[in-house]
Amino acid sequence: MGACLPTPTPRSPSRLDALVGMGMNRVKLAIVVALTEHGGTLSTPDLVASLGEGVAATTIARNLNELEDHGYVTGDVPRDDRRRRRTHWTLNHAKLHADLRALIQATTPSVETPTTSD
Repeated sequence: MGACLPTPTPRSPSRLDALVGMGMNRVKLAIVVALTEHGGTLSTPDLVASLGEGVAATTIARNLNELEDHGYVTGDVPRDDRRRRRTHWTLNHAKLHADLRALIQATTPSVETPTTSD
């Protein structure tokens, strides 16, 4: 058997790099929607309850940390102090909307004038 080669990273416009961090998985999307539905801020236990029993609290915490790393949410307690302390999470609507607009721009075909040949 040959050596495993690293999987190449697909190229994307640099303005979309932040969306890679969002990951676009179901848990992250559910977190963003739940925060929005509750005025933009929820505590960790309230967020876990909002997402239902099908998602483990550790999975939610990992995804919250990833969203925070990319600026989509902010916890009110420093990361190193969160164990056994209730953290309230706030959605950064402006960052999320700006990155989604960048995605829309990058995926909208440009309008070109058809050329005619004589």
